[in-house]
Amino acid sequence: MKVQLLAIMPEPEALIARCARVSHRSEGTGPESDRKLIHRLIELGHDSVLEHAVATFEITGISRACANQLTRHRLANFVQESQRYVDVRDRTLVRPPSFSEDDWKKASRLCADAITLYEHLVARGVPKEDARFVVPIGAETQLVLTANFRELRHILRLRLTRSAQWEIRELARQMLRILLEHAPSVFGDLGGTP
Repeated sequence: MKVQLLAIMPEPEALIARCARVSHRSEGTGPESDRKLIHRLIELGHDSVLEHAVATFEITGISRACANQLTRHRLANFVQESQRYVDVRDRTLVRPPSFSEDDWKKASRLCADAITLYEHLVARGVPKEDARFVVPIGAETQLVLTANFRELRHILRLRLTRSAQWEIRELARQMLRILLEHAPSVFGDLGGTP
C-alpha cells in the first residue's frame, strides 16, 4: 500500500483560523494564536470551519475490499480505477496478515484461476465489465480521494480504532502521518489513536 499526497490547501491552518475569525470579527496574532483557536474549535465541536481546507491523496496497492470500505465515506470525493476499462490480468492479491502460508498458497491459486477465467471470458468476447465479476475482492486497486479536513477527521476517527479492519486502519495511519506534517493543530489529537 502506498499513500501519496497529491495536493493540499496552502497554509491550511492559517486559512481555517481566518475563516473562524470571520464569525467573531476577531484578529489573529500569528501561527500560535491560530493553533490555539483551532484546538479550541475542535474541543468545542465547532468544526464546520475545517471544511474550508482540503487535501487530495492517491492511494495504490489496496484491495477492492478496502476501497469498498473507504468509499462509504460519502462526503469525500473518489476516482477509482475502473475494472470496466482497465485490464485486470496483472492484479496481485493483497495478503491479509491473518493468512497462514498454506492459506496464502490456496488464495493465490484461487486468484490465479480467477484471472485465467477472466482472460478466457475476455478472449471469448465477454465485455470486461462482465468478466470482472470473477476477479477477487482482494485484488489490488488504486484510487484518488479528496476530502475537506472535517471529513478527513471523521474518516480517521472511525478507521484508526482497534475495531477497524487491518488494511483500512493502516491506510488511515499513513494518511494521518501525512496530515500531521501539514496541519498538526487539526490532526494532532488523533495521533495517539491505536
